[in-house]
Amino acid sequence: MSSLSTPDAKVRPASDDWWLTPRRFAVVLALLTLASYPQVFLGLKTFIYRDFGYFAYPIAYRFRESFWRGEIPLWNPLSYCGLPFLAQWNTQVLYPPALFYLLLPLSWSLGVFCLLHLFWGGLGMFVLAQRWTQNWFAAAFAGIVFAFNGLMLNSLLWPATIAGLGWMPWVVWLTERAWREGGGALTLAAVVGALQMLSGGTEVVLLTWGLLGALGLADFIRGESPRVRILLRAVLVVLLISGLCAAQLLPFFDLLNHSHRQENFAPAQWPMPRTGWLNFFVPLFRCHPQQGVFMQNDQYWTISYYVGVTTMALGLWAVCRLRRWRVWLLAALTLLCLILALGRATPIYHWLCRHVSPISLMRFPIKFVILPAFLLPLLAAYGLAGRQSDPGNKTVHPGRQWLLIALGTVALIFGIVWWNHRFPSPDEDGRAVFSNGSARAIFFAAIAAGLFLTGKIATLKMRRLLQFLLLLLVWLDLFRHAPQPQTVNPAIYQPHFQPPSSTLRPGEARAMIPPSARDRLVFAFLPDLADEYANRRVALLWNCNLLDDTPKCDGFFPLYLHEHAPLATDLTEPMLDFVGASQILAMQTNTFFWKPRSTYLPLLTGGQKPVFAADETTLQILAGTNFEPRRVVYLPLAAKTFITATNPATVKISSARLAAQRIEASVEAGAPAMLVAAQVYYHPWRAYVDGKPTPLWRANYGFQALEVPAGPHHVKLAYEDRRFYLGAVISLATLAGCLAFGFGRH
Repeated sequence: MSSLSTPDAKVRPASDDWWLTPRRFAVVLALLTLASYPQVFLGLKTFIYRDFGYFAYPIAYRFRESFWRGEIPLWNPLSYCGLPFLAQWNTQVLYPPALFYLLLPLSWSLGVFCLLHLFWGGLGMFVLAQRWTQNWFAAAFAGIVFAFNGLMLNSLLWPATIAGLGWMPWVVWLTERAWREGGGALTLAAVVGALQMLSGGTEVVLLTWGLLGALGLADFIRGESPRVRILLRAVLVVLLISGLCAAQLLPFFDLLNHSHRQENFAPAQWPMPRTGWLNFFVPLFRCHPQQGVFMQNDQYWTISYYVGVTTMALGLWAVCRLRRWRVWLLAALTLLCLILALGRATPIYHWLCRHVSPISLMRFPIKFVILPAFLLPLLAAYGLAGRQSDPGNKTVHPGRQWLLIALGTVALIFGIVWWNHRFPSPDEDGRAVFSNGSARAIFFAAIAAGLFLTGKIATLKMRRLLQFLLLLLVWLDLFRHAPQPQTVNPAIYQPHFQPPSSTLRPGEARAMIPPSARDRLVFAFLPDLADEYANRRVALLWNCNLLDDTPKCDGFFPLYLHEHAPLATDLTEPMLDFVGASQILAMQTNTFFWKPRSTYLPLLTGGQKPVFAADETTLQILAGTNFEPRRVVYLPLAAKTFITATNPATVKISSARLAAQRIEASVEAGAPAMLVAAQVYYHPWRAYVDGKPTPLWRANYGFQALEVPAGPHHVKLAYEDRRFYLGAVISLATLAGCLAFGFGRH
């Protein structure tokens, strides 16, 4: 327990709080997590809503299949005619706890994996809040609020995000310890920070270190510890984390540098509505029903970020009453993030996007609400601790400030409800808003009354019982504040569900979903999520193709290569032939069907005449109907001095062997000729002819081609991500250093 006993002010915890030890709180939190989703833990149901079913589960399935084949999934050949996989970061390929769903049945383990991180985050918040407030009950309150707030529950849809949130309080707690204490805390902070980094929650990691930067700067300015030590220790922790994560970070930054986010990217989609701050008090205000849940207008990232009305009131009370630097810092960061979440509705966001480049990584401004969802429970814990008894002192009564805040909070809730009734929104459920606001007011009144009574009850056992009941009320308010997404039978994820054609095998042909058909299908909602998912699985929508090992010409990933540009629109017939589209999705009224095509080309073709052109010219030709992929291949102007082939040639391709990250074939050419692969170009791909390296060129703007000499040859294309291998060496060396330091201290 010594690690939990370094307070802001050296005060022993109040005796009536001592029953909430970390172990007992962990039991309470585990029971509440189990009570929230019993069917998921029992394997009877699992998550499906939105990104869990269409993004997270198929990616986990693809990762799991690669794991059991004994390969590192660096490349995904099934989406977008080829796409980096590990480098996406949120695929969690290098995240050690992912072994949980790799080794156990995926339809059960992935949902439980997310819930275990929810539990871990709540426990970490308890530890952090106890360190900062030295109050066990306040820490337990913060832990419950963080674990079950609306944003945390919504993040169960994203394994990477919930994992990053689960580690967030641990990273803050241990990193602060590291720069203050040094020693073994440095290694521990580095390991925990690396685990969060490898979880793949990019925005969570950025906001975590933004918070740590503010806390470290405040400690540096205050000077309670030697400033040089604070700076050196903080830098050392960052370097250790970077070293431990180099195997992930180097491929990621390389992909980011070659991705669509580096040009013509507008990070302003889905901001918090201008009325969004009021949803902290009435979660359903200005929200419309959609498939059993409620969504804010024009914001579709999260269905809620509600942290509890009591949390808001206690946080405000702490800011008004307590004179502590950390309270004011947390409040300032909360306010800043809530302003930034409004996106372009505020000039601050626009200015930061232009001058602070990491802001552009956060595609949706609403994601800035992540940090308030983390900080508000801590502010509430400070407020709650300020209302508790100090040893040897009289009870600090909330006084007039607390009464005014409580009455003002209730008045605000009913003011929002009245405003919604007086000026209703056309797509809003007025009754739902009224009942939702009334329920929040009742919960707030009950919890506030309970907090008042805890200071009046003389019996220690009764006070502890009341504290436990208050924690249950807080959990119930949070978990029932809005309808939660439907869970379904795990059988919906059965692999190889119903592929549209037996020809759709890797290396043979691809399915094509035209953007126009995809957009219509996306908005064709069905009342039952299971029926809708089954329908969209047949249509191979988003990443559902990964569950059936079916290659297609689009996908659903955070980062795409520049070279995917020719695939971004409805393809012409010649381009459909070139990319090997044997099935194309067609829409008729509200139904869809797969339309077969017979003129598609195989993955490898040869003998085309090389034509050298600028990228803009090539894109124009590919978008027209005059493109002849059987006769011509377009190469960049820089290749002209290196290519000896000038005319069409006869090329025979045989014995083709295809794997996820390797293509091999026997090729016989009557003269020097071009060999074209309808696979997206990315620089880690290497070409070999008879075992000797040969240049691999970007062909037809975004695909691959190489020149083969006359005669019979063995050709191999291999994905060799040297940045990953270099990063792996750095990561292993850093890990060995951390282990040696840790064992050396013992």
